[in-house]
Amino acid sequence: MAKARGLALLAVLLLAGCGGSSDPEPPRGGATLRLALPLVPARVDPATATDLPSLNVAHELYAGLTRFSGSGVEPDLAESWDVEQGGLVWTFHLRKGLRWSDDTPITAADFRRSWLHALDPATRAAYAGPGLGIVRGARRLHATGSGGLGVEALDERTLRVTLQHPVPWFDQLVALPVAAPRPPGPNAFSGPFRLASRGPGRLVLERNLDYWDSAAVKPARLVVSASSKSADVVLPRGLAGPGLHWIDTAGETPAGGRELSTLATGLLWLRTREGPLADLAARQYVAWVVTHLDLGSPPASLISPAVPGAGTINSHEPVQLKRRPPPLRLALAWTPEDLGGAKVVAALRRNEARLRQFGIELSFRPVPSLQELRTVDDADLVLLGWSPKVFDAYNLLDLFPCGSAFNVARWCDRSYDALMRQAVRTVDEDDRWRTERRLVEKLHDAVPAIPVYTATDHYRVAPGVTGFSWSPMGFYELMGMTRS
Repeated sequence: MAKARGLALLAVLLLAGCGGSSDPEPPRGGATLRLALPLVPARVDPATATDLPSLNVAHELYAGLTRFSGSGVEPDLAESWDVEQGGLVWTFHLRKGLRWSDDTPITAADFRRSWLHALDPATRAAYAGPGLGIVRGARRLHATGSGGLGVEALDERTLRVTLQHPVPWFDQLVALPVAAPRPPGPNAFSGPFRLASRGPGRLVLERNLDYWDSAAVKPARLVVSASSKSADVVLPRGLAGPGLHWIDTAGETPAGGRELSTLATGLLWLRTREGPLADLAARQYVAWVVTHLDLGSPPASLISPAVPGAGTINSHEPVQLKRRPPPLRLALAWTPEDLGGAKVVAALRRNEARLRQFGIELSFRPVPSLQELRTVDDADLVLLGWSPKVFDAYNLLDLFPCGSAFNVARWCDRSYDALMRQAVRTVDEDDRWRTERRLVEKLHDAVPAIPVYTATDHYRVAPGVTGFSWSPMGFYELMGMTRS
């Protein structure tokens, strides 16, 4: 692998949890597998999971309407859904006979109750806005705690959701753990596994026999800890959940490790509102120079190759220089927590003499943490990546509208914003990809940011262990794992 996904964890947000203190015998059949995570969640509540390990544990304990699989989603608690009014109204049909692990029924009302809980400002659910904010009324409810929500339980098995405006990928958003139904009691689970016990730095998950597809769950028990010693599987080391600013925290692929694709892209942002890079020609010149340096990794694309349609959407046109600006003195900010970014900084330092030949004098400004890097305002260049939350280029392109809180470059082009409004309402993939290509071309010409590396993650399995699968979204699947 090259680099693992790093983090947009503002703190190690974990989850509100449950589970017994005893360690009962696992169900008959299957194997006990020992898994190593970069950190072990202290609590397990799908509403408040934020870092990737916690999201993945929640993903195994709590099923949603859909489930991430490969480069998309598949039905989970919902067996089917209807999309009406051009993507504005989604009606999900739950499977018959769904039950929590405590044998109580799972109903459509559980979803409405859980989404109201996640959107309550007091819950402080980091993914409530990114995951559920598109539901009609959700933004006001999340901001103020009051107002209605466009979610109706038509009967026990039918959930109708009305959105603020149409989106083609709401089936992906409801696969995020924040959209899973919250259990009615402290020891109820809806996913492939249930929490059997916990101890210091250790969780024990065992097969949930009440899961609708329990026959497909091969392990009898999963023992999760942060220790890789004697582990059957060392799980991906990245910490950043999708849909948040991202830095690489996992480093190079270890010996015997296997590389995994992700949706994340490492970006070099160019501040456009003030300073020398407010001049478009200066930005184009800096982009031209940087892309002609050896940064120690293959040239990167703005949209990760793991995103469907990336080959159509990405622009590989060379930057066209209009003129060479006067000598530039620029400050670059990054955080040493970002291992991939640190490699880019090291490569730029190796090229300082060549940069000076091009008339660029760089000073380097390390920032202690990701949180501080997001708010730094005295640097011309900022190294900070992004990990999309849906399998579409739109989520990365959504960094750049004028009103985006994540627009580090502070760049603004109203025609870009108009194209974004068109893209999000375009259901046909080919048409949307063509619109997104036009958006990428605008970014190519205006240079608010350039990609400097494509992010990957890694895992390692012991001989004889099979069945681990991975979605570039950052969610892995453990229910099919086994030992031969």
